[in-house]
Amino acid sequence: MTVELRCPECRAKLRLPEAPDAGTEVECPKCGTVFAAPEPESADDDAPKKKKKPPRDADDDTDEKPKKGARDESEADEKKKKTKAKGAADASPNAPKKRKSKKNKTSNTALFAVLGAGLLMLVCVGGMLIWFFSRTSKSVEMMYYLPEDTNSVQGLNLGHAQKYPEFYKSVSGSFKDNEFKFAGDALAKAIGVADIDAVIDYIVFGSSDKSGSAVVIRTKTEFDPAALAKLPGAEPKTLGGNTYYLVTPFKGGGKLRVFAPTSRLIVYCPGSSAELPDAVFQKMLNGHADSKEKTIGVRSGELGKRVTRGTFWGMTVYEADKRPAAPTGNAPDDADGKVALARMLGETLGGAKGSGFKASIGSREVRFEAIVWCSDGEKSSSMSKKWKESELGKGDEGTPPRWWKSEIEGIGNKKISAQMLANLGFGSSGELFYARSAVETEVLKDAISSLATKVTGTDPNAPAIPAPKPRRRVWVRRRVCR
Repeated sequence: MTVELRCPECRAKLRLPEAPDAGTEVECPKCGTVFAAPEPESADDDAPKKKKKPPRDADDDTDEKPKKGARDESEADEKKKKTKAKGAADASPNAPKKRKSKKNKTSNTALFAVLGAGLLMLVCVGGMLIWFFSRTSKSVEMMYYLPEDTNSVQGLNLGHAQKYPEFYKSVSGSFKDNEFKFAGDALAKAIGVADIDAVIDYIVFGSSDKSGSAVVIRTKTEFDPAALAKLPGAEPKTLGGNTYYLVTPFKGGGKLRVFAPTSRLIVYCPGSSAELPDAVFQKMLNGHADSKEKTIGVRSGELGKRVTRGTFWGMTVYEADKRPAAPTGNAPDDADGKVALARMLGETLGGAKGSGFKASIGSREVRFEAIVWCSDGEKSSSMSKKWKESELGKGDEGTPPRWWKSEIEGIGNKKISAQMLANLGFGSSGELFYARSAVETEVLKDAISSLATKVTGTDPNAPAIPAPKPRRRVWVRRRVCR
């Protein structure tokens, strides 16, 4: 038989399928109060009872209201009675019990552990950022060991190129008769590794109009500098407390100087040792410890930072009194565009502080960039605007000048020229003006030997700065597709 109960706390009505035994705990689903089931009432008790009013004295005046003070005392007495009744009910074993909510306490140890981990992570991230922005790149470190007045430098990141075996195979064909190829093989034999591919990670060539030239090699792994004594004809020498070796040239005759400033770097000076003054060579031996800011890796500033990111790169820093001058007069264009090319180079490089070129190998494409270090930011910005509005700035929708066809197709084929033109773009950043493009790696593979020759400067007919060969830009692609 269904029975109804009321929660003594919230007065909610509870409907039960059958009457519980007296004293059984019942939980209110509304407020969570647990109370004991009351004794079952008799049938007479179920009938509603009328409340009897207390008899009134004859002397009572029904119209007279109780005084305020008496009423307050009566209310106070009533409250006291209710409080006593509630206390007695709480003391009763059958009194309703209210479930207490449990509080989750945080462990102090766990809190300190989280704070400590967060602080440690913050310190680590800060340290990594400081290291990243203050570190010296390996190319700049290598240039510490070039003559102080070096004004032209080229770099080959062979370690990166070797990540693309088929492409590297095409590139290495241009090195077979180069002096550094013979040097690499000789160094590999002295160190005890297979060949140049196993020993050389990075190589930098530097030359000075006054002091001569030098080559700096970075090895893939550490080696014992004393191994240089195993080079052909090695004679140990000392200058300023530093040891170097006079060895038989890797290609040609005479003697050349070789030294290892660290367990990862090898420096040699091509040609006769007499071409490099002792004062210059002594500074090279200690990595220009007192004048690093004068080395080309530092002097090249933002130009060097941008150029040396390439797989193959080259740059020239112009002396203040020997900066290229813009051409004068208007010579008529010739049939093959050589005059127009010379005029373009003169206008682009006129008053520039330096120029550079880089090629970056990727699995899908090779990105090219030609950079001019202008005299100021306004010059680079106006140059960028001018080139964007030119015929070359229109990509393959424009009519390229005659020199473009002769220069670009000179390093490859029509397919390369078409991709270079389609992906051509211009821009500026600070004092740098740049032109960039890209060619699919597979397409360029067969022509890369010619390109590497131009970048390393071994081609006597190569211009002072290659024609703009900029990097792929998404907006160019979209425009071409229309």
